[in-house]
Amino acid sequence: MTGLSVPRWAGDAAVGLALALGGVALLWLAAPIPRGSVGTPGPGFMPAVLGIALISLGLACALRAWRERDAAIVTLADRKAAVCLVALAAAALGFIPLGFVPTVALLLAVLFTVLGGKPWWRAALYGLGASLALHGVFQRILGLGLPAGIWPF
Repeated sequence: MTGLSVPRWAGDAAVGLALALGGVALLWLAAPIPRGSVGTPGPGFMPAVLGIALISLGLACALRAWRERDAAIVTLADRKAAVCLVALAAAALGFIPLGFVPTVALLLAVLFTVLGGKPWWRAALYGLGASLALHGVFQRILGLGLPAGIWPF
């Protein structure tokens, strides 16, 4: 897959605007959740803070890119980036039905293979180990409920 060549500042500005739009979406989705106050935050407090932070930082990134325009050219969408985006989308779709451990293990195995150049069997072992470690931290230590899916945890 050959990529699209664009000025670096335009790519940086587009990423900043995408982050800001993500912040707007987060604020919109979190609007019905009670925010509480600074003294007694509710469940919607952190999503609101994160949404405002994303909007602010995204706009700052876009403004900086526009101010510091240069002639550098970057290539977008090479094969590795496309595989990683597809793997991330598949992980998002498989998270609930498959569960945390197998989904994260598969995602990490793909990323270790594509980005890290590891052999598939080693990437699978690393992915499974990291997934189990993360499961232990989130579920056992922090007490967060993670989707079990097909994994008997």
